[in-house]
Amino acid sequence: MPEPTPRALPEIGYRIVCYEIEGDQQTKILDATARGFIALTGTIADDGTMHGKGTHAGPLTLQRRLARLIADDEQLAS
Repeated sequence: MPEPTPRALPEIGYRIVCYEIEGDQQTKILDATARGFIALTGTIADDGTMHGKGTHAGPLTLQRRLARLIADDEQLAS
């Protein structure tokens, strides 16, 4: 009996939804689906210390390109 043909694994995607919160008002500022992402949040406390969380997923080559886009962003650099 012949071996069954292996099925291709489905592509994995990620959906990221981000809200801006001001008082009791929430405004959706991002709703995106893609093959990879890098997400970071942060707060600078009154004493100057930074507290944050981050995560990332997707193919490593894509994550590296996303990281370069973030590093080269002119708005963040100024």
